[in-house]
Amino acid sequence: MNFNVFNPTLSGYSSSYSSYGSYCQDFNPFNPVGDTPSTYSTPSVSTTSPIAKTVSSSVKELYGIEKYNAMSDAERALIEISPQTRAQIDDVLHLTNTIEKELKRRYPNGVNIVGLGRSPSLMMEILKAKGYDTKTCALSNLTSGEYDISGKYSFLKQLDGNDVKTYNEYLKELGLTPENIKNSSKPTVFVDYTRTGNSLRSFADLLKRSEIGIGNLPNVEFLSLNKDLMPNQTMQEKALIDKFWENLGIKNFSFAPRVNISEIGKVKEIVHGFKPSEAASKFLLQTVKVLKFIKA
Repeated sequence: MNFNVFNPTLSGYSSSYSSYGSYCQDFNPFNPVGDTPSTYSTPSVSTTSPIAKTVSSSVKELYGIEKYNAMSDAERALIEISPQTRAQIDDVLHLTNTIEKELKRRYPNGVNIVGLGRSPSLMMEILKAKGYDTKTCALSNLTSGEYDISGKYSFLKQLDGNDVKTYNEYLKELGLTPENIKNSSKPTVFVDYTRTGNSLRSFADLLKRSEIGIGNLPNVEFLSLNKDLMPNQTMQEKALIDKFWENLGIKNFSFAPRVNISEIGKVKEIVHGFKPSEAASKFLLQTVKVLKFIKA
């Protein structure tokens, strides 16, 4: 069973990065505006054709006016996105590219990436579009914030053994088994956006349970997207992280459903019935189109 709700095969990368300040007050990539493709007239032979005059500066810089004029109307329809949405896509790609550089540095021979919950799910889909092997594990609200009888802090909430076994069946359907991970030529890295890191630590504790047996494998790691994989953040990147993960309500426009840990026994039922929002799907589709044309 494949739980990947979006599985593009395109790959590529973005080298462009638009100004953050011009739209920071109303930034919301999951509710893009002005995305209806323009109506195109037949291009003129002259480089001063109406198309050349009206094409946005970001497209000029990225593709070059000669390349743009040589495109068919169908090709232009794919890249003519409103300047605001194109700037939003560029910013999301900038964060993705920064993470990708660190992944390549840490894992020059490749890596399998698994996102935890809703926050990183869009990033997982974009990395998948760039050619990475990514998956998303649906699970939320893991941390107990309590101390056990010995006084030791317990990150993971107390779970029924049968519920843990049910979640393990879900992991198996994702291909996340001890055998698959051990036999892979690439390490498997579980990632999440973190503030305190407690949720990621709790998830690691869950995967260390004997019913699952993944968390203690030597080629498994648990990393923070915004701390471990963006170690030298610029001020602009810090602002973008704040916009992307903290202030956007990104979890409401996720490619993974909310599965509260109290519902862990129903995880397969919840995942099977989940569909991402239309706005999130539209934004991802536009992002993948941009990736394709950047590469071309």
